[in-house]
Amino acid sequence: MKTTRVVIAGVGGQGTLLATRLIAETAINQKLNVRIGETYGMAQRGGPVMGHIQIGEAYSPQIRPGEADALLGFELAEATRRGVTYLKQGGLAIVNSKKILPVEVISGMRKYPEEWELIKLLKRVSSKIVVFDATSLAEKAGDPIATNMVMLGALAASDVLPFGEKEITAMMKESIPARFLDLNTKAFKLGTEAFRESK
Repeated sequence: MKTTRVVIAGVGGQGTLLATRLIAETAINQKLNVRIGETYGMAQRGGPVMGHIQIGEAYSPQIRPGEADALLGFELAEATRRGVTYLKQGGLAIVNSKKILPVEVISGMRKYPEEWELIKLLKRVSSKIVVFDATSLAEKAGDPIATNMVMLGALAASDVLPFGEKEITAMMKESIPARFLDLNTKAFKLGTEAFRESK
């Protein structure tokens, strides 16, 4: 079986770890081998967070630079930073255009790069880049905190994973508390639609 490698990049508080776990649990439910690795920044909220997912024949949770089939970027700058390192040539990058300003930018020590500058860097690795405002779609679903489900929906629609929307939504029903399920399901569906519209 082909090994599928996905890197999820964002900042603390965006739900990157929940998205990583849902993909892994879906893989397990489909009787697939899966390895995940997670790295945290210096702060729970606002620091960089990254998830590595390998589905198939993988012996380490960590993806080596230049080997990821897909990048799921929850924040524009973090997506670029991780994408240029881990995404393979011609891999798929799905990027939330929403910016979360780090302390250095808020304090005036640094300037946040323009979106076109960051996308230009990603294009050195791949032309397969889908950028949209996932946070606005999450707000449309009912809460910006559901950005992670919008992004997961987009990934599910991309056909990168060895399973699709049906399998992930079934796992969401098992894993997400009932009071949050409707919100997350709506956000997931908006993500699938956004990805398809981008094609």
